[in-house]
Amino acid sequence: MAEFVEYRAEGMIPELEQMGQIGLFEKHEIRTIIKKRKEFEYKIQRRTKCKEDHLRYIQYEMDLLKLLRLRREKKGVTHKKADIEFVITNRVNRLFKQAIQRFKDDVKLWISYIKFCKQMRFRSSVSRTLVQMLQVHSDKPKLWRLAANWEFEESHSVENARQFLLRGLRFHPGSKCLFAEAFRLELQYAAMKRKQQREKKEVEGRKNPVGERSYTSVPSSTEEEQTHCQHDGTEEVSDQVLEGRLAEVIYESAIKKIHDVHFLIDLLAIAKEYDFTSKLQFKMVTYMIQTFSNDEFTWDTMARRELEGLTYIDPQFPEESNLLTAPSGTSEIDEDGNNSKNSCLKQRIRQCCGVYVAVLKQLPTEKMWSLYLDMLLELNQDLTYLPRFKKNLLRVAFQDAHSAGCMQEKYYLLWVDMLKSQKKFKKLEDVLRKATERIRSSVQLWQARLSYHLSRDEDRLGQAVFQDATVHLGCDSKAALPLWELMLQYYQTKDMHKVEQIFQDGVVQGPAISLNLKPMYIEWLVLAKGIVAARKVYESLSIQPPLCLELHTRMAALESTQPDMNPKHVRKCCEMACNQFGKSNTDVWMEYIKFEQERGNAKRVSEIYMRAVKSLDPVYSDSFVTEFSLLKTGMTTSPKPSA
Repeated sequence: MAEFVEYRAEGMIPELEQMGQIGLFEKHEIRTIIKKRKEFEYKIQRRTKCKEDHLRYIQYEMDLLKLLRLRREKKGVTHKKADIEFVITNRVNRLFKQAIQRFKDDVKLWISYIKFCKQMRFRSSVSRTLVQMLQVHSDKPKLWRLAANWEFEESHSVENARQFLLRGLRFHPGSKCLFAEAFRLELQYAAMKRKQQREKKEVEGRKNPVGERSYTSVPSSTEEEQTHCQHDGTEEVSDQVLEGRLAEVIYESAIKKIHDVHFLIDLLAIAKEYDFTSKLQFKMVTYMIQTFSNDEFTWDTMARRELEGLTYIDPQFPEESNLLTAPSGTSEIDEDGNNSKNSCLKQRIRQCCGVYVAVLKQLPTEKMWSLYLDMLLELNQDLTYLPRFKKNLLRVAFQDAHSAGCMQEKYYLLWVDMLKSQKKFKKLEDVLRKATERIRSSVQLWQARLSYHLSRDEDRLGQAVFQDATVHLGCDSKAALPLWELMLQYYQTKDMHKVEQIFQDGVVQGPAISLNLKPMYIEWLVLAKGIVAARKVYESLSIQPPLCLELHTRMAALESTQPDMNPKHVRKCCEMACNQFGKSNTDVWMEYIKFEQERGNAKRVSEIYMRAVKSLDPVYSDSFVTEFSLLKTGMTTSPKPSA
């Protein structure tokens, strides 16, 4: 191994000498480079190969290339690139190949090598590597798509791209991504050829003015001759390719194997990007309506196409297809302007909403209503044009979805925000009441309803809502905690007795509520009534189940911050914490020891240590001993002021 490393090192001497001669690196820097390279060479030649060693070596050489580029720019040196950069690039290329041969299963390594080859413009290497990678990883459809993309976009070889996709589909006959990529490729290729054809005709038109056209420029009179391939020195392309017929064939093959409306919608979105696919789009839409007529996403797609001006007219019922009526409540608003742009946009919005309204009569599901509301919310994101019309549509849709009993929580919350901004408080109260009756498990809706009544100082109604909410959400549900906090926040500035009553009610609830309210109760007592009152309550809360560690920690912290701090009160909190949680919690013992060291009696530390070792379960005692040893040597963080 050493001989091989030395052989490699000798091969590096010419490039290193060149670096020194043209002043890119100093001698000590070159020695460092030699040392690092030898270290890497030894690592990658070990019997047990490690992928990370190869990657670190590659990264080092790539960083060296960047540094060389920066040094050249700084010093204005441009010669000897072939003797330095080219050699380093070849070394990286060799290292990548070695790594790939040894770790063929690592897809990321293959991708990294392909990116490197792209960066260095090793185009032929990319194509070879893609073939080798797919021989190993033929089970990954995305890699077939990657190979096809490279061949089409970088190598400009549509035939190679097709071959990759067809081979990929043989391995994965039901792959959505491969069918979609093949579909896009054929449309993109057709669009490219159509553009080239237009440019060619423009050039010929400039060469041959209208009055001087020759017979050769006159098109053939028969349709059959028009479909012949063109022979003009460029690649011959038939009219069927230009019209997207190959994409249509792929689409027909795909729908035989994949029965998924979302996949069909994706293909339709691809086809929509090209202006020559109107017939294909019509065919796809017709199939979607016939096959997925009971799927909400079918009609959501149809409605959104109306919004984009892509009206669908059924050839069997052309009159009925175009009679899409606007939803109720949209025709009375017409104050947004009457110019042609607004009128066209308004008509398209009405057509879109008409699809939703018509479908909701046949398919009145919660999902369908949600898709309708999502579309209207997107419309209301941009109120540059027709703001009142759009807001009115959303208002009517909210009301209709609510009346149909098909509105989800998030839409109720958005409706509540809208009503608040419009100051329609009577309607807001009614909506919140019905929303909480319908979705009784929604914490946010109960919170919004409670907040509404408290903001209007309606104590009695607020109390009633709070009681209903705790019943429906559950007394032992942590979800109800924000409601308790909201009630406490409201009464803290109004009625101190009410605050204490809420705390007293809360601490006797289940663990989810009481464990959070106990520390808050103690802290409030210290601020409102003083430390003496807090101590009395702490006496009872500390032994009242469920036991709360945070209660002891908070009380110890509050005792420590008193102007005339008495160690016995802090010690009492620490003792309670250790007695209740000292079997499985090392932190309570460590905090007790830190307190005695810093602010109590240091002589008690050894006694506490022995108690801890005896009290802790064996699985925790070793960890405690380690923490205590670190504390004695001063290697722990500074102690907290609290226990």
